[in-house]
Amino acid sequence: MIEKNSLAQALNSEILSIDFYTKGQIGDIYKVTTEENSYILKTSQPSTMLQIEANMLEDINKYKIAVPKVYDVSESHLLLEYIETTKQAKCTQEIEAAKTLSSLYAISNDARMYGYYYDTSIGPFPQKNEQTQYNWSLFLGQMRIMPMAKICYEKGEISQSILQRLELLCRDIYKRIDMSLITPSLLHGDLWNGNILFNMNGATLIDPALYFGDKEMELANIVLFETFGDTFFEAYTEVHPLSEDFYEVKVQLYQVYPLLVHVALYGGTYVTQLEELLKKVKA
Repeated sequence: MIEKNSLAQALNSEILSIDFYTKGQIGDIYKVTTEENSYILKTSQPSTMLQIEANMLEDINKYKIAVPKVYDVSESHLLLEYIETTKQAKCTQEIEAAKTLSSLYAISNDARMYGYYYDTSIGPFPQKNEQTQYNWSLFLGQMRIMPMAKICYEKGEISQSILQRLELLCRDIYKRIDMSLITPSLLHGDLWNGNILFNMNGATLIDPALYFGDKEMELANIVLFETFGDTFFEAYTEVHPLSEDFYEVKVQLYQVYPLLVHVALYGGTYVTQLEELLKKVKA
């Protein structure tokens, strides 16, 4: 139940309307309108997930990277700034995305830590962020791939055989990539074209799933879902050159986790896509 009075109090403004906007992964999303502005209201069953999202948005904002402003949060709602989008040429969007993501990935931490300061979430699923110093391959295997693989297995989406193949893959990740060239970068964590908005002010990030990891993890996700193309990569690599093994090794390895998330959410063709990917990485 939406408490209209408490929202009006948080905004210090009379609410003219609350209209259904779209269905989210953990609950319905509404557009709230006052005389002066519009806002986004995310809802869920009582949990810590919306508070965690608010914390992540405020963390990103500290680095002067555009995200929606948080106005109010509780166990069952999150009230955010509504980001008005404008139609732009694809190349303009890709250049703006490259600027924003280059700035995000330049953020690291003094402890050379992979993971994050608290556990986060991706869609409806928890993301454990136990801090792992120096060892990116250990974090990727134990905190990302295997927990999501177990969710997929428990949902009946993947077989025990695939689960075992993923375990072997995680055990050997450190043999496949040059760990000495990787440093922790702050990642959005769930980047696709629905989670980055564009207007005349540039790009705005929404729905983060934050952690520190190899910045090329996110780029593999961009390749997987064809979020951006050549213009993005040309602008991005002016700031952060790609590693020599990006296309040949990392892209396939790093696509395992986002594919597992989609298997857990949707099953179907994503299971086939995962099986094909495991063949490519010889797992």
